[in-house]
Amino acid sequence: MKWQLVSFLASIVLSGLVVLPSNGMSIKRATKCNGYQGLCNRKYSNVTYIGAHDSYAVGNQFSDLGANQLTNVSSQLSDGIRLLQIQGHKSNQGATSDNPSGISLCHTSCAIMNGGTLESYLSDVASFLKKNTNEVVTIIIANVDNIGASSWSKGFQRAGLDDMAYKPSQSKLGKDDWPTLQEMISKDQRLVVFIDYQADFDSVNYILPEFTNVWENPYDQTSSNFNCTPDRYTGNTQEMMYLINHFLDEDKSIFNTNFKSPDVNNLNQTNSVDSIMKDATKCASNMNNYPTFVLVDFYTAGNGSVFQAVSEMNGVKYNAKPLSEPESEQTNGTKEQTSLAPAFFPLLVAMLGLVMMDWI
Repeated sequence: MKWQLVSFLASIVLSGLVVLPSNGMSIKRATKCNGYQGLCNRKYSNVTYIGAHDSYAVGNQFSDLGANQLTNVSSQLSDGIRLLQIQGHKSNQGATSDNPSGISLCHTSCAIMNGGTLESYLSDVASFLKKNTNEVVTIIIANVDNIGASSWSKGFQRAGLDDMAYKPSQSKLGKDDWPTLQEMISKDQRLVVFIDYQADFDSVNYILPEFTNVWENPYDQTSSNFNCTPDRYTGNTQEMMYLINHFLDEDKSIFNTNFKSPDVNNLNQTNSVDSIMKDATKCASNMNNYPTFVLVDFYTAGNGSVFQAVSEMNGVKYNAKPLSEPESEQTNGTKEQTSLAPAFFPLLVAMLGLVMMDWI
């Protein structure tokens, strides 16, 4: 009896994180996976992750050309973003000692929005993963310049993320073939990487081809009645994970120059729980499951609504918390305005020789 009392008191001293089984022979630490214990035994493919579209493209939504987010990648991850979408271009300087991949993260053109080097961005992702060992994060690469997988791998190696990346036995997995979050965490393979084009699994076995594993709906939608038709994929969509692009663009045309830009005037509505759940439920009625990924612009619009919607899809309790302040407000408390306003965008497009631009 005395021994049982001592064991009970010891369990209290260990701050509730240690559970003593009835036989008193082993200790099992309570674990949370991506913030919830209930997600640990769920397959990676059976969890919904909220994503930041063009996560590197940070700036003021009204004045910065090419901006899609208000906070940097470190803040995004801290707030709960678990899918990071990036777009890579060949750097004008080529490969350097600080940028061995020779890749810059730019929005359509580095003259419009330059988010810095791949290595700098990935070092922030690595820092988060090292500090948060029960978190699983996904990166989806838009490989606009068709850069080889070996060049991309140099950036991941420099950041130390190649060791933390998930490495399956084959490049294509059915949605039922993925491990659980707990299995990925236990093996410390907590980063999943997809690339839309130029995957080379034989050479780089952790950069996976996106469209054989994940299908997407159209990305350039301009109506709040989102289209859930599979747009880019190879294979049977019923056997794949899928991503919904839940952000709106608006068509603009000035001086015969046509382009799309984020519909910033309707962000609160687009990012609302009702809008996201309506879109996701429509897709789920066709696919018999919610999307694995939901990609949004300016995720802070709606004050946490995007995270609430994903919690609802995952069947877990939404834990509201303050979100990170915009980049400009983190330094001096005021929004800094850039010298380039959207009115100058058509002129810039003409100078670049881009007759039509899709805001991807």
